[in-house]
Amino acid sequence: MAFVPVNTPKPPKRSPLVVIVDDSELTREVVQATLVRAGFRVIALESAFGFIKAVREQAPALILLDVGLASMNGTKLVELGRQHAPRQARIVLYSGRDDGDLAQDVQASGADGFIHKRMTDQALVHAVERFLM
Repeated sequence: MAFVPVNTPKPPKRSPLVVIVDDSELTREVVQATLVRAGFRVIALESAFGFIKAVREQAPALILLDVGLASMNGTKLVELGRQHAPRQARIVLYSGRDDGDLAQDVQASGADGFIHKRMTDQALVHAVERFLM
């Protein structure tokens, strides 16, 4: 007699992974906590060190890059992200700079867009969700 389960539950859907690269510890911690509370998985990096390994091995859905990194310009990381992240990964610049400067950085780097650091927690979550649609 064979056992055949009835109503086998589906495996839970994995939440999207976001990689954050920001040299501000406070910003990293706040963004990470905000996104984790919203149901995202998050890897937070304080510099470009380990970035390529993280995007190759973890296959993030979204990469959030600080434009003003001390170790490497965030726009240069866009190029590295495009080379090593999954094709469908969205790469977004994250900065407190004004819209005009950020729009130019997006255009020059090939990023998918930008999110302001001065957004509220809820606005940040909604912006991330929009990029993942």
